[in-house]
Amino acid sequence: MRGYWFLSWIILFLMFCGAVNALPVLAQTSARAAETEEVKLKTKDGVKLAATFFPSKLGQEAVPIVMLHDDQESRAVFNSLARALQNPEGQELQSHAVLTVDLRGHGESTTQVGRNGKIRRLEADRLRSADYQNMVLFDMEAVRKFLRQKNDAGQLNLNKLCLLGSGMGANVATAYAAYDWDIPPLARTKQGQDVKALILASPKRSFGGLSIMRALKQPGVRQRLSVLLVYGAQDSSASKDTKNIHKLLSKYHKMPPRDQRREKQDLFIFSMPTSLKGTRLLTDPNFAMLPKLDIFLDARLSQQDFEWSKRLP
Repeated sequence: MRGYWFLSWIILFLMFCGAVNALPVLAQTSARAAETEEVKLKTKDGVKLAATFFPSKLGQEAVPIVMLHDDQESRAVFNSLARALQNPEGQELQSHAVLTVDLRGHGESTTQVGRNGKIRRLEADRLRSADYQNMVLFDMEAVRKFLRQKNDAGQLNLNKLCLLGSGMGANVATAYAAYDWDIPPLARTKQGQDVKALILASPKRSFGGLSIMRALKQPGVRQRLSVLLVYGAQDSSASKDTKNIHKLLSKYHKMPPRDQRREKQDLFIFSMPTSLKGTRLLTDPNFAMLPKLDIFLDARLSQQDFEWSKRLP
């Protein structure tokens, strides 16, 4: 298995060495970054979610990326990464449309108004199992509604949706992907199966009742999504959980022949020599994950023929 991880690193380097050399480190975000849009999303159960939208220059060709933070964090941890993906410095790289979200109980998303008008204060360290389930059912539903509006306005292609999550966010992302792929298609319009890729940092086997292994039983998620996994090798818990997730997915994502890997390899795992976990693995420039994310997003989403379509309300 160690050979497989090492081979994945080598493949990425050889295929894109020229592009990687031109890429900035995460700390060097573009001075040309477009304006951001601060938004408030209201869930069906009355939670006011704070989010930041980083629009792309590509319009309806843009890949949308939703970034979901870890427990006890907020959307602010992804600001630099979001800007780097929104407006990359390399001319050969695509601009992406990024949405960062404060999940309920975190950041600025701490107020829930009940049907009777009663206000509940949501605190990250006091969330119940039902609250984590509602991150999937209600928070992500509000996120999708916002993205659907941007899709119909020609600002992104919802059919190329990527979910990026760290720790708790990785579990929310995977659980929502299973929900999304369970939605039956309609004859007149597309209403589900929009998630096409997952980027998971330090995913947990289970968090707050959200089981990744249960989500991976959904055939579309385990077989049809492109997945990038990253974990700290010196974190025994994250190492064990991520390896188990990779082992399961490997049954459905065979390594293609060498001359087809650029186009067809859709499962990657990266082990970092650190005890750090989650968001830090994606945002700390010392781990140089930005070039790998750019490569993954370009090959598995930007260059794929996932057709844009207008959605009905």
